[in-house]
Amino acid sequence: MNTHAELGYHMLRYSKRALLTCAAIIAYEHHERWDGQGYPQGLAGENIHIYGRITAIADVFDALVSKRCYKDVWPDEKVFAYFKEQRGKQFDPKLVDIFFENLDEIIAVRDAMQDFK
Repeated sequence: MNTHAELGYHMLRYSKRALLTCAAIIAYEHHERWDGQGYPQGLAGENIHIYGRITAIADVFDALVSKRCYKDVWPDEKVFAYFKEQRGKQFDPKLVDIFFENLDEIIAVRDAMQDFK
């Protein structure tokens, strides 16, 4: 599991296409943590590209609100408490604030996409 970030990056990093260059950064940095405790590079704070910081929030939100073979869906209250707890630890605090400022829209998109899971 811990190697997928590097594997994705190495598959995409030489592309000359802007979208795939963005995807390479996302692949490499979406498991970095604001506090530096993430992987694979142990980056912290704004040393993590904004693409990685945004994707970290989206990735964790999707994982928590989706059923997986190894876990059930978390209730919204538990998800929101987790994001508040991880503000400034796992996640960029400014981006967590933006997440909560736009929560109604985020929930609407999540609910609309349930049919695609």
